[in-house]
Amino acid sequence: MDDTKILLSSLFHDIGKVLERTKKFEKKELPQEFQKISYGHPRYSAFLVRVLRENSDKNFPKFLAENLTEEVEDIVLNHHNPTNEYGLIVQIADWLSSSEREEKEEQKGQYINIPLSAPFKKIDENAEELFYPLTTLENTFPKKEVKVGPYEYYKLFNEFLNKLKYVESFEQLLLLYEYYFSNVPAQTVGFETDISIYDHSRITTALSHILYKNYIKGVLTREDLEKIKDGLLKQKKDDTQDDIFDKKLFTFINGDLSGIQSFLFNVSSEKAGRMLKGKSIFLDLLTRYSAKYILENTGFTQVNAIYIGGGNFDLLLSYIPENTLKQLRSFIIENLWKLLGEDLYLGIEWMYLSINDLFNFIEKKKELKNILEKRKKSRYKELDNFYDVIINPKNENIGEGEYCTICGKKKAKDASPQERWCNTCNSFVELANDAIKANYLIEERVNSKPNTPETLLEFFKALGYSIKFESHVEKKPNIRIYKLENVNLNEDFIPHGFLLGSFKIDITDFEEIAKRNIKEINNEKYGDMKLAYLKMDADNMGSIFKKLSEKEEHKGKSSEKKSLALTRYGILSRRIELFFEKEVLNLIKEYQKPRENQVSEKSQKGYIYPVFIGGDDLFIIGTYDEINELALKVHLKYREYTGSKDVFTISGSIYYLPDNYPLIRGASLVEEGLEMAKSFKYPEEENPQKGKISIEGEVLTYREFEESLKISENLTEGILKKGKETYSRAVISKIQRSIKGFNPLLKLSLKGKISPPAIWRFMYYLRDYKELAEKLSDILLTNLFERGEEKIRNPRLIIVATKITKMKTRRGRE
Repeated sequence: MDDTKILLSSLFHDIGKVLERTKKFEKKELPQEFQKISYGHPRYSAFLVRVLRENSDKNFPKFLAENLTEEVEDIVLNHHNPTNEYGLIVQIADWLSSSEREEKEEQKGQYINIPLSAPFKKIDENAEELFYPLTTLENTFPKKEVKVGPYEYYKLFNEFLNKLKYVESFEQLLLLYEYYFSNVPAQTVGFETDISIYDHSRITTALSHILYKNYIKGVLTREDLEKIKDGLLKQKKDDTQDDIFDKKLFTFINGDLSGIQSFLFNVSSEKAGRMLKGKSIFLDLLTRYSAKYILENTGFTQVNAIYIGGGNFDLLLSYIPENTLKQLRSFIIENLWKLLGEDLYLGIEWMYLSINDLFNFIEKKKELKNILEKRKKSRYKELDNFYDVIINPKNENIGEGEYCTICGKKKAKDASPQERWCNTCNSFVELANDAIKANYLIEERVNSKPNTPETLLEFFKALGYSIKFESHVEKKPNIRIYKLENVNLNEDFIPHGFLLGSFKIDITDFEEIAKRNIKEINNEKYGDMKLAYLKMDADNMGSIFKKLSEKEEHKGKSSEKKSLALTRYGILSRRIELFFEKEVLNLIKEYQKPRENQVSEKSQKGYIYPVFIGGDDLFIIGTYDEINELALKVHLKYREYTGSKDVFTISGSIYYLPDNYPLIRGASLVEEGLEMAKSFKYPEEENPQKGKISIEGEVLTYREFEESLKISENLTEGILKKGKETYSRAVISKIQRSIKGFNPLLKLSLKGKISPPAIWRFMYYLRDYKELAEKLSDILLTNLFERGEEKIRNPRLIIVATKITKMKTRRGRE
């Protein structure tokens, strides 16, 4: 037995459930020794392993031929009744991962007809019940009704088998599992069906590898494993557990970037757009490769990364000595300091967990986050050679006029009087240029490491990875291939992973984007040369994970069994991340396509530029019409994706700023606006009702913002069209003043009252703008009579409407 074989044994242990549900094989068709097994799915899992093993020399690569041994088959076949200590390890890991399954007395339909449930209703009881179609990862959007049956299982499983012939590593096999089994329920009888086979198998495999590492290193003995098994069999709170349940067996590591905003937006250059994109890509790769460096230098694979995204990572490993962890952390931080100085910091902390701690995972994560926050207040103290690196660094001699005009810290590679770039700053632009043209990231392990990295690629080489972006792939030994912004498997090879988020979307100069706001109407140019900044962030994530933890604890008490929240934490995090990095990116890409009035795709580029998308938030810059429209689309899409109106909400902030406005100040403004949106509440509310959007400091619901845009569209059309009904721009001021009359009417409508004379007076005040007056009166009537319709409460939507109208009707000047 070795690491790869224990990984394969764990990963394949439940795959028989998929094969069994195809209904292509009866029990009597399986080998005789398999028919004696009391459980159904282990027979089919072992059958698949045997078929792959016996045919590996014909259709399958060397990796499967060498590692799918009889020993692996035995563990898979007997994982409910193990015959050796390695099978016992897989059984314990399976039980720990399965402890999250929630019993359900009634199930509609047969076990092969039940789809995977979306995880959101478990948190929000009022959310719609949604299900995932039995398809690949390309279809991650849940629906109210889906069809599931043997045909869908057979089609999916057959596609999986056809791709196995390209598998040459465990990482590729794990990707196949993610791609094909993310929407396949792990359990369909007697339990809630909200955990997929991929998620269950992934956590089982991660725990198996941890227990295996602890076993071969002597941290656990065979006797300890038996005690853990006996304790899990009892699983009663009032039973006295063996001390083994309190022994520190796991290392939980959290990494988190700080200083992101100042690092990202502190750019001032004619190439600001490309530098911004390069920095954004670097942040994504920095967390990924720092996590990978720790994993691979402790003998683990990507399966033990519980979460990577949004500038942070969570890793769960076996017991790793403190000194080893300190050395790994010090190496990463030292090289990051050499590259960027104090501009960016990656905090890394850890804590040791027992099995009992693992049952309280979300609370332990919160504790670790608090420890990490303290670490961030004493940056770089973790460096072994703190004095030499930080206090007394050996800087190069830089003469006057030789400093980089971008960062102002390093020597420029050339000394042209206009703009001098150091190697580091220039490498951000080069990284962006390479990524925009690429479809893949190619990675290769290297031994030669630069002592002082001066470029981004040299930093990754210091960690032991040579990376480059490529548009096409030429298969070579010992390389890893990661696919960008796409989750299909159309090629004749299996990538080692998908890198979602924004890598390839091009960006023009910010001034060029601002010019796109200028529209020609009736031979006149109108519009304001401004950029729209959009920041959006998923609400309530802290309380959502807390509620998830409480539900698991409550479930454990009611059933007298302990429950592990680890799998559900990973599932929820991954589904939220898929929304931002996949669904939102698809929305943005719609703006990259040429529209009817666009002569070419090139002329369309630059309307929407995603600075970053990942984790549970996004930051986007673009033209104001497109940004306003996108914000509403993201809100509606998130509501549809989660089926939730009140718990899974998303807050936003928009500012309209000149194209030459300092990026760092613009980012700060839009961040402040986001905080305003999240904290806004009406006087009668005890707590803020999130799910709102701040427009230059005016906080509205998304419906109010939508109504505001309609009013603005009406005003803009009236001002710019020809004929007798043409409004003058003076209407904007009059409409702004009308808020004094509209506000009391709005308050009355919310109380279910109406004052006809007051409405008449208001309508008379806007008598010259009939369409607008009718629009505002419709809002009042909807508040009064439409039950179930979201109420309009904030009259300042008029102010937002007039601000947008001012921009759109201003005489255009480029």
